[in-house]
Amino acid sequence: MRLTAAMPLSIGLFKHWTKNVMKQEQSGFSLGNVPSLTPACCDQIDLDLRTELGHELRTILIKTRLKQRELSTLLAIQQPEVSHLFNCHFNRFTIDKLIQLFNRLGWVVEFQVHPCKPEQT
Repeated sequence: MRLTAAMPLSIGLFKHWTKNVMKQEQSGFSLGNVPSLTPACCDQIDLDLRTELGHELRTILIKTRLKQRELSTLLAIQQPEVSHLFNCHFNRFTIDKLIQLFNRLGWVVEFQVHPCKPEQT
């Protein structure tokens, strides 16, 4: 089973890319028309990705019809953490942790990076 999340660069690698762009701008190197990004913007994108992954994970967990205690054993986490997943408290988990939970269920998370399609006028 595979879960493929097709993410443009502006979501999947945005935070890492942004840090590099900001370092380059501070050192005097500019990438031309690359937009300046604020830390708040990066945090929002990180939260959006966690939310998307969390909802997918929650859906899979609900479909298993297992009790939270059983899921905690299966996922190797504490039962209150399973409760946080069921209650959509995804900000309590890192992106890495959510991907690790998918893997423990036998799922693979893949990200695709591709150029954005030009806007039609």
